[in-house]
Amino acid sequence: MEKQPSEKAVKRMRVFVEKYTEKSGTYVSPVEGVTEQVVLGLAQNIDEIGRPLCPCRFYPDKNEGIKHSTWICACDDMQIYKYCH
Repeated sequence: MEKQPSEKAVKRMRVFVEKYTEKSGTYVSPVEGVTEQVVLGLAQNIDEIGRPLCPCRFYPDKNEGIKHSTWICACDDMQIYKYCH
């Protein structure tokens, strides 16, 4: 069973998503449950590697992934398309 993210990281990511969407005019996924899974994935990455790396991608090495800002939330796709996939 996969380790669950800390409640502190989950709360932090929920606030981040709420504030970011408000100020940027972006949207969360309209599909029920997707936003919660993204928040949990972001929180898990905060706990594991200290950065909100987009959980929608596969990374052979997450530590290498954070060296490039492309997939740090808000990822490039979010900024371009204005919604979380």
